[in-house]
Amino acid sequence: MSKEKTEIEELYIGSYQRLLAKARQMLKDDNDASDAVSDVFARIAEGSMKLPEGHEESYLMTAIRNLCIDRIHRLTLREKMERRLTLSDPGMTTVDSGRERFTEMIDYAESVFPKQTWCVFRLRFDEGLRYQEIAGRLGISERTVYKHLAKALTKLKEKFNPTSI
Repeated sequence: MSKEKTEIEELYIGSYQRLLAKARQMLKDDNDASDAVSDVFARIAEGSMKLPEGHEESYLMTAIRNLCIDRIHRLTLREKMERRLTLSDPGMTTVDSGRERFTEMIDYAESVFPKQTWCVFRLRFDEGLRYQEIAGRLGISERTVYKHLAKALTKLKEKFNPTSI
């Protein structure tokens, strides 16, 4: 076994629990968290991620945080809405009722939002694009993207959660 491989294994054993705790905190799912930590170490093992000597622990924490953020951004609109519905509404006890509510919200949004607002909303939450990417794709400014998203979220809150406004 090479020295480098041994060092990676020791680092894995020594930091796995802390990295897993951070990933769980961010992803709210044990399996996703475990996969995220494994992905970080797989990247190190394959050589696509290099650890700076003397700063391995802090680099790993930053790497796991960034990986979790990427995973959160890649969630589809459906997954995000289902997670929010089941976590934030105590009246939602089954996935089926969450899906029904999600479908109702999406149908409402599609029928009420102006065409460009709907397009911006889908690009942001369904495709996970950043404001700059949406602006480039639609030929509008980032400020306009922000305004469309703010308007869309306000309409959804007014319709489905009027007490939070």
